[in-house]
Amino acid sequence: MIGRVLFGASMLLALTAAQAATVYTGDTIEGVPVITQLDVADLAAGKTHRFMFRTAETSIGQYWYAPVMVAKGAKPGKRVLLVAGVHGDELNPVAAVQETMALLDPVSMTGTVIGLMGASPPSLQNITRTWMINDLGGAQINPNRTWPGREDGNTVERHSWLITNKLIKGNVDAAIDHHTGGTGTDFARFLFVYADSPESIKLARLFPAEQIMLDPGYPGTLEYSLVKAGIPAVTTELGGARKFVPEMVKMGVDGNMNVLIHYGVISAPMRPTSADTDVFIGNDLESLRGAAGGFLTSLPPTAASPSLAAMRLASVAARSSRFS
Repeated sequence: MIGRVLFGASMLLALTAAQAATVYTGDTIEGVPVITQLDVADLAAGKTHRFMFRTAETSIGQYWYAPVMVAKGAKPGKRVLLVAGVHGDELNPVAAVQETMALLDPVSMTGTVIGLMGASPPSLQNITRTWMINDLGGAQINPNRTWPGREDGNTVERHSWLITNKLIKGNVDAAIDHHTGGTGTDFARFLFVYADSPESIKLARLFPAEQIMLDPGYPGTLEYSLVKAGIPAVTTELGGARKFVPEMVKMGVDGNMNVLIHYGVISAPMRPTSADTDVFIGNDLESLRGAAGGFLTSLPPTAASPSLAAMRLASVAARSSRFS
């Protein structure tokens, strides 16, 4: 009888380990181990870990890989996901996540930070907002309309499904998805946040933003899929595409660090928040388009010429209101 009990216990332990474990393929890319599943619980504490996460197959039977960093604190706590590169022409987000990860000291942390810095590899390769799939000669798909993905979907949907189920699920308590405007557009310091998620709104207010939109929820976006799964999340817009703008990167870093302070992952004074920027909140969004073609130069604000950000504030619908 004792032998049977011991055998049953050992089988249960083996089953538990098999269900919750980081899965390594045995391959490396430039010395970085390749994984197909992440479980932050089985990573060594007080260290930063680097991985290449293998996602969907390409049309020629190879794979796409997304770089991941995990800063696991010496003590358990909240687990925060920072994402960049869902759109491949958005550079400020990549710098914001990289700079945030570089500031972290896992030895002094209580909790975990996961940095996903290249969420759409082919989009980054081609510096484009879309992901081309080989369907009837080629189709362009917006990767931020495919979350949480489909296991039996097209390449982009399967890629999103794998990240959702093999990287995010069970590892994340809150998330920040960093973006910029697409090529040919620009943004002020702006955030989207789901209007029916109070905790997500708290996170949005931790960023030194000029504008925050309470959105109705956009199906297919990473932010919305996370919130619907019970994970507070926001989407930042750090200026325009295809360039590094230090002040926009700084907004992303400041907000990231404030979120980590908010959850007790790190101990530090709060950086600037929306309370320092007299943030404007709205529930509608309108675009400003030129009446004629040509090139646009954004001039610095002067007493006689309001900033582009101020002009955008004027375009927010009348239903908008200010934070108290």
